[in-house]
Amino acid sequence: MLNTARHIIPPHWMTDYRSAKVMRVLGGYESAPQALYVGGCVRNTLLGVPVTDIDIATIHQPLEVIEKLKAAGVRYVPTGLDHGTVTAIVDDGTFEITTLRRDIDTDGRYAVIAFTEKWEEDAQRRDFTMNTLLAGPDGAIYDPTQAGIDDLDKRRVVFVGDPVQRIAEDYLRILRFFRFHAQYGQGELDKAGLAACKEFAGKISSLSRERITQEFLKIIAVANPAKVLGTMFANDVLADMGASSKASQMERLCALQNRYDAHDVMARLVAIAGMKPDYFEERLVLSNAQKKQIEAFAQGLAVLKPVNKKKVRELVYRCGNATALQTYFLYLAQKDQLPDIEIIEIARYWQPPVFSIKAEDLIKAGVSQGPALGKTLKELEEKWIAKDFPAKFAFKK
Repeated sequence: MLNTARHIIPPHWMTDYRSAKVMRVLGGYESAPQALYVGGCVRNTLLGVPVTDIDIATIHQPLEVIEKLKAAGVRYVPTGLDHGTVTAIVDDGTFEITTLRRDIDTDGRYAVIAFTEKWEEDAQRRDFTMNTLLAGPDGAIYDPTQAGIDDLDKRRVVFVGDPVQRIAEDYLRILRFFRFHAQYGQGELDKAGLAACKEFAGKISSLSRERITQEFLKIIAVANPAKVLGTMFANDVLADMGASSKASQMERLCALQNRYDAHDVMARLVAIAGMKPDYFEERLVLSNAQKKQIEAFAQGLAVLKPVNKKKVRELVYRCGNATALQTYFLYLAQKDQLPDIEIIEIARYWQPPVFSIKAEDLIKAGVSQGPALGKTLKELEEKWIAKDFPAKFAFKK
């Protein structure tokens, strides 16, 4: 039986009718709760950070969870029955429900699990003490490791039990250790955790590039990842990722993004890559849209030579406001220059005019249809851009 470690006033997400319905179905309101909120939603609530996902742990096995949801008319998706996970859907709210588990066998990538009814046993297989915290719908907070609340209060990211064992169970936890410290930690990294990460750093390559990519992008998405990235690279954790990077450029870029509330992970990736757009081609798995965004920054930096209002307007016209702003940030970070407020305003808000000359205008003027037509139209548009988008621009054959 868990003992209450703390009690809070239930936040809105707990009292919401959708959460309440799922908890009633699973027995979360019983004197000996059969279901409790777990992980990020509890951690973030205690830290005063917005809750985006609601996870629930339960003593009920997956098929039993499904039967209970069906009986109550709650929609569900069997998202991971082998690992005990069912997703409940109430209107537009989703809840990931996972049966308490213990590990039978692990190899650093996959785990063979068995179900259990012991909350403490389930907690021992989780990564960090701050992620083991549980909460009832009445606001009761439970600390099955008896260390989670203290570590959370002190903003310490600490592995549950032996960090070597935790990492050996899943090598991705190395990257998660640095991400969680960057997001929630304060002060120096936990020494035992850092030593274990360094010891197993070479094992990261056994993970899929997709998993590495997902976690790495989360790391560089934090408010200021420069320091934690420096610690990672210094300890041979994905050291090749930062071979071309300069921490000072990343710090300046993040400072600009934070100042203007304009965050862009792909721009940060370009900064890490030393402004080389193809640097991560063999290191990360990026979508075509992400690759195009990186290429746009590279092309934009070429346009900004020199940087002036006219060139920034051209960049907005060619790439859009968001890309123009981030490209200007990258330029400033690279050159270690202060921003020009007027250029910032143009990059953020200037709306380019529409090129008024159409193909039919050229045809009427006697230009033959075919390749020459498109070429002439493109040449005229480039002249219009070069003249800084004049309102009156006539075609003369």
